Amino acid sequence: MPGIEYIITAWLAADAVTGLAHWAEDRYGDPNWTGWVGRHIVQPNVLHHAHPRDMLEGGYFQRNWTTIVPAATIAIALAAAGQFWLSLVFLFASQGNEVHGWSHQKCNRYVRGLQLLGILCSPEHHAVHHEKPFDRNYCVLSDCMNPVLSAVRFWDILESLVYSLTGFRPVDERTVA
Repeated sequence: MPGIEYIITAWLAADAVTGLAHWAEDRYGDPNWTGWVGRHIVQPNVLHHAHPRDMLEGGYFQRNWTTIVPAATIAIALAAAGQFWLSLVFLFASQGNEVHGWSHQKCNRYVRGLQLLGILCSPEHHAVHHEKPFDRNYCVLSDCMNPVLSAVRFWDILESLVYSLTGFRPVDERTVA
């Protein structure tokens, strides 16, 4: 039976996976894209940055289906292939939007206690993401991964890599000529 480190490393990996997805939609997503991604992923994300608490409306599945469906599908495929740790990573990632939402609301004492410990993303930690220049703290499951990724300049290096490979600049830089 796996130990606690199995769960902790899966949680931190899920935090990084959800951070990567959040970074991609924030920095490269276009709400005018036609189809599913533009309408159901990028547009709500843009609205969230203008009105952060609006993401709390609706029921659990209505708020989270765009995260749950793809992540759970990947988790099931990975479990079927015997990749149980990776499956757990994507099961945790499937809850990224819900945990993110908790950082925008008053929570019960158990959730708040886990936020104060940094196990869950705290309102104080996530608030940095909503401050200018809006280019940090993309990981929304915990308070653990963002300081590490910032310390190694992960997002800056990734954006430089994207630009060198594709010529694409992040959204806030695309409008600057």
